[in-house]
Amino acid sequence: MAIQISENDVTVKYTEQAGKGQLAAECSIDASAGGVSKIYCVNGGCGVKSVQAQDKAVRVVLEVTTRVVYADAAGAVASADYVTEITEAVAAPEVAEGMSVSAKACLSDIQSEAVGSSIKVQAVIDLEFESECEYTASLVEDVQGAVTRVAECERTELKGGGSDSFTVTEEYESGCAIGKILDYGAQVFFTALRAEEGSVYAEGEVWIRLVYDDNGICSKQFTHPFAEQLMISGACADDVVTANAQIKSFSILLTGSAEENVVQMEVAVEAEVKLFEKVKTQVITDVFSPLAELEVSRTEKEYYAPEGMRFACKRVCGTAEVQEEGVRRILASVPSFGGLTNLYCSGGRLVAEGVMNVCQIYEKDDGAVGSLCVEIPYSFSADAKEAEDGCLAKAVAAVTDVVSRVRREGEIEVCANVALQAVIYRKNVLSGVAHIEVGQEREADDAGISVYVVEEGETLWDAAKALNISERDIAAQNPGAEKGIKAGDKLIVFRCVS
Repeated sequence: MAIQISENDVTVKYTEQAGKGQLAAECSIDASAGGVSKIYCVNGGCGVKSVQAQDKAVRVVLEVTTRVVYADAAGAVASADYVTEITEAVAAPEVAEGMSVSAKACLSDIQSEAVGSSIKVQAVIDLEFESECEYTASLVEDVQGAVTRVAECERTELKGGGSDSFTVTEEYESGCAIGKILDYGAQVFFTALRAEEGSVYAEGEVWIRLVYDDNGICSKQFTHPFAEQLMISGACADDVVTANAQIKSFSILLTGSAEENVVQMEVAVEAEVKLFEKVKTQVITDVFSPLAELEVSRTEKEYYAPEGMRFACKRVCGTAEVQEEGVRRILASVPSFGGLTNLYCSGGRLVAEGVMNVCQIYEKDDGAVGSLCVEIPYSFSADAKEAEDGCLAKAVAAVTDVVSRVRREGEIEVCANVALQAVIYRKNVLSGVAHIEVGQEREADDAGISVYVVEEGETLWDAAKALNISERDIAAQNPGAEKGIKAGDKLIVFRCVS
């Protein structure tokens, strides 16, 4: 019987990191005609407006918001903000024009300087690009006239995704007449995601900070939990979900009486969702034939796919020395960023390292106001059964729920939650026989009995290839062989000789 071979194309869709970059955003904020005597704190945020793949580059449009609380020349507390739009092409060697690319942006540093009646601010934004990729392999699907070894290949593939938005509202009864809002901001993160039919159920939190003037600097923090049904076409209950959320807008309205203001806050959140599905395929991993010599070519494609999203949170505390004397109390604690410097998987745990930055605005015994930027390194781990050695992890970090106090003369203690929204990625492999060339015919084995001595590391398949007989036929004549063989075992095969 002639050897007949059929092949079939198998396409894998996946995502991979397409590059990293860093941008600097500079702006000059016109503070007031009264000048600037001291900058108390500066912070900001950034969001991705659009992304376009170019040849070995990514054109990204970012919106960077900067907010500054300062004292004017007369010592009165004031504030100013500025929105900068940046359009920049960032080098990404793995990107080709027309490729589907997404981007994540986070603030990694921010500095300010008073120059006359202006405040110059420089913000550094870290960028990470992810592309959607396809790989097509031609695999041997069936071989007539040969013995094949078949295995089930299970992998996770990119299925699709989409975006949806929702709004979180919060109301704060201040109990006072608010002179002005000095600083505000919000951060959002998901704590749980679950795919359902036609939607993704998402739980999370929006953390809001508010600094205002009530005959002095006051501050307030809110944690607003949410549960939303994100309408994502094509979602199924068995899908693996990843999602990236960002604040699209934050509006504040002062209502209530002149003596007791009510602060109404509205935070618009946009979620970008990706769906991945588990796929099982029967593939031929090896082949031989008693009829002819076969030259076998194999293919193997490795890529990383998500096992799911994990949320981790750790309370981090630290202290900072204050050079000024007579610090009486903390007026406001404003986090700048929670820089994540290292993230890895180890033995079923997710390990995170980084530095959180929090600006402390304080009052002295004589009523004067001062400020200090506190940098607190952190390192912690969290249980994550998927976080095995060899897995990858990506995360965004947020600093929330900041509590500060004057611990003793010249020292401030700061405690805050470092929240991680992490995705754990496991290596997937698509492998199999890609092509078979049929060589010269084999001569019939006319030995009535064959004896094969198993060598170290060999399997029943190795013996079958050497004897040119199927594993099933060997096992039928050697009871117990189907359960496994070891070095030194003798396999005896009786053949029919005409």
